[in-house]
Amino acid sequence: MSPARRRPTGFNGVVWRVGVAYKALTGQSLAAWDDYWYQGRGHESASGIAVTPESAMRLSAVYACVRVRSETLASLPLIIFRHLPNGGRERAPWHPLYRVLHDQPNQSQTSLEFIEMMQAHLDLRGNAFAAIIPGPRGAIDQLIPIHPDLVDVYRLENGRLRYTVRSRYQGETKEYTQDEIFHLRGLSSNGLTGMSPIAQQAEIVGNGLAIDDYGGRFFKNGARPNGLLEYPGKFKDDAARKKFGETWREAQTGENQHKVAVLEDGMKYTPLGLSNQDAEFINTKKLSREEIAGIYRVPPHKIGILERSTNNNIEHQGIEFVTDCMRPIATRWEHRINSDLIEPLELNDGNEYFAQFIVDGLLRGDMKSRYDAYYIGRNGGWLCPNDVCSFENLNPIPPEKGGNDYIRPLNYVVAGAPTQAGNTQIAAPPTTPAPDEPSDPGSEGEDSPAPAAASPILRDLAVESAGRIVRQEVAALRKAQSRSGADAKAFALEMARFYEKHSNRVAQTMRIAPAAASAYVSENRALLTNVTDPQDIACVIDWIEDVAANSLADLVVGPRQVREKARISR
Repeated sequence: MSPARRRPTGFNGVVWRVGVAYKALTGQSLAAWDDYWYQGRGHESASGIAVTPESAMRLSAVYACVRVRSETLASLPLIIFRHLPNGGRERAPWHPLYRVLHDQPNQSQTSLEFIEMMQAHLDLRGNAFAAIIPGPRGAIDQLIPIHPDLVDVYRLENGRLRYTVRSRYQGETKEYTQDEIFHLRGLSSNGLTGMSPIAQQAEIVGNGLAIDDYGGRFFKNGARPNGLLEYPGKFKDDAARKKFGETWREAQTGENQHKVAVLEDGMKYTPLGLSNQDAEFINTKKLSREEIAGIYRVPPHKIGILERSTNNNIEHQGIEFVTDCMRPIATRWEHRINSDLIEPLELNDGNEYFAQFIVDGLLRGDMKSRYDAYYIGRNGGWLCPNDVCSFENLNPIPPEKGGNDYIRPLNYVVAGAPTQAGNTQIAAPPTTPAPDEPSDPGSEGEDSPAPAAASPILRDLAVESAGRIVRQEVAALRKAQSRSGADAKAFALEMARFYEKHSNRVAQTMRIAPAAASAYVSENRALLTNVTDPQDIACVIDWIEDVAANSLADLVVGPRQVREKARISR
């Protein structure tokens, strides 16, 4: 290139190129030191406010939304997992990228700071870039963030991408290949770069900035005219009017606000209320905040809008924040990490690795809700005690104490499977003989099957169910005795009222005949009726607590000696 056609280089070269375009459009030329070159251009909104990502961050709603989204994502653990042959997964701390993504992506930032910054770039400009730098930790040793305003993206003839990065302080540029840049893009219309939410919604953001600007001028120095002064006469000249106005403002603004004013020469002060225009300004400001929250899909209460919030809808909005706002963001990161960082390493060990944010912590309920869920999972057989401990960040229980044991309810069997020993299925309660017709152990033949009566598992279940009934009975009796004190008649009345309903409760819970339940209740009631001394009553109640559960169990599965004989005969 000849000297006559050579372009200037460095910063002056940038100014020269832009200056030529500016002069062609306006017919004017600007010096390199003109303010034009040092202020953000942005998008000129209809409100007259130039909207840029920097100016948008001065709007409280935008700042709050960007901060909530970026901080929430950055606070989630970013883990690399490995698929297991059985369909499960396990953490892969040995993977070269594990410490890069989970702990420290580069020398100057932690993982939280890096993810927070990248997500803020994505929310404000629609793109986030980081240079991939090799080093001691492998082919991807560091991820160095690059400001999106300095990056241009081009598609080459072979379909791959090229990134041109301008220096912030010099006019130099550097080119990167697609393999050297980690690029997160938001909603895109061309597949190359994402669209900036601020540029796309510049009118809404501009309106919010204009409202804040108006409010600042509205309340500046407290000089809003909140009343009118009526002077009965006439000022002798304009200088006197101006001097009086300045004196009044000095006496009623700044540190002198709300002080008592002294009026002379028949002056009258007429206060003014809030005008309709001023009231509309307040509503418009609220509406602007809600619109911006809608742009970022952030629930209003997350940015301090609590006018229509209740305990119930805030809980559901918190769930929607995870599912509708944070989950798509996390998925966008995970897919890009898998395609741009994990797959190019190709460890070739026969395992497929993938990155995932752990979002379960955002859905944690209160302690009671969590423990109820753990109880269901533990009894359902898909959680062991150590699974629960890991969820609650507790120390594991040693395996020899059952920390890794999974349980399964005894009455759960595979549909259609035959009932076998060790896999007992409770289909219906066994037939219980009437109390006046005791079963005869000698009447059973050798071939008389008694597996249900002889099963120790069934008896344990029956004793456990009976124990709940007995505990209710004992608690009611002791409460009745506490109320009646030494009055035996009062105790007898309360006991009678309780046992009237208790017989039906026993029959329904234990699945026995009403006559058998009535006989059980009548026996205990008779024991308590025959004693009057409070100490004797307490002893009978203790006796019921000790032996009644086994008596009820006998009504369900038969007496213990019958079971033993049936077992020996087999």
